[in-house]
Amino acid sequence: MSLELLWVTSYISYSILAKLYIYHRPSTTDDLILGPLSPAELYKYARTCKASRNAVNAYIRRQFQVHKLLGRYFSEPEILEFRLLQFNTGMVISGSSALQFFNRSVYDESDLDLYVEHRYRKSIAIWLRQIGYKYMPHAKSTLATLDDALLSEFMGGFQEGLNLTEGWNEEYYEAILVLTFEKHRPYRKVQVITSILNPISKVLLFHSTCVMNIITHNKAYCFFPRATFGEHRRSLEVNPYRSGSDTIRVTRAFEKYKARGWTIIPYATREDFDGPNAAFPHGPRRVGDSKCWTIPILPDIDLPDGHAESNAWVTRYDQNMNVVMRFYGMYSRSLLRTGYILPEDDNLLDWIYEITSGISNGFILKLDR
Repeated sequence: MSLELLWVTSYISYSILAKLYIYHRPSTTDDLILGPLSPAELYKYARTCKASRNAVNAYIRRQFQVHKLLGRYFSEPEILEFRLLQFNTGMVISGSSALQFFNRSVYDESDLDLYVEHRYRKSIAIWLRQIGYKYMPHAKSTLATLDDALLSEFMGGFQEGLNLTEGWNEEYYEAILVLTFEKHRPYRKVQVITSILNPISKVLLFHSTCVMNIITHNKAYCFFPRATFGEHRRSLEVNPYRSGSDTIRVTRAFEKYKARGWTIIPYATREDFDGPNAAFPHGPRRVGDSKCWTIPILPDIDLPDGHAESNAWVTRYDQNMNVVMRFYGMYSRSLLRTGYILPEDDNLLDWIYEITSGISNGFILKLDR
């Protein structure tokens, strides 16, 4: 046999053995190999061949399981009930809780942060109480009992009918209530944060991009995956013009996420926001678009998709390359099951006004520009 033929034969044999290893190695071996890889590295590895793609997809199905996050707070039957509540109310998991899911990590000191429209707070709070969590009023709160908290209403100038408003108006995007629930042995803490607009409006106004992630009843979305989980983990400061106690709170949050491995950057470069591989892409965005990292939540509980992917916004930069998320909020207690956020577009608002203004004499549309 010639040396050249021997080399070709050896190469083919090695390739076959390599493919057999990839296809037939046990899942525990895959976990050891793929576990240390970042999401960006998993993506690159999955593109090398079909066998690698299958291995990565199987790894994602095994490792990115919401029960690993929720199992710290709820039993298996309660997790199913929780996901049904998410479907019925539009409640999302966000903050450090959702970040842990994508990062395949556990922050022992973290709470479970739940965001929901204010009108749906009661069913969630009552369920938490029923499964053993105790309402803990804040020291300065006048709402001493859960019943007091659940009786509190907030309309904030909103009228009956359809309301459209700028999402960055402080009156509309601040949390209305933060309901804290605790359970002991082991100690667990759940916070329910309510807002008048769609809860995604709160997420887009977080201090920086690394925590702009949500988990719905059937999907998890990371809004800025290239920066959050790339080779150099970075988080871009959002809405940087703050003052007073807000500045102190945000500074503490930055220190926390720096300790967890992220570099907080005050502004983006042109390379960061422009081009197909931009870490902080500018322009129109939508939940679940091609710039998001979207993972299905398993097991599938055979419910329709929710309304999360109907929400959109615009990522905008000023002359100093500071970033802000711009959107309008659309809300109605009587006409819409859930609120929505819409990209900042006056033509869109004019179109909505035109198609809804003649619905009925009792219909009221409030435009706050």
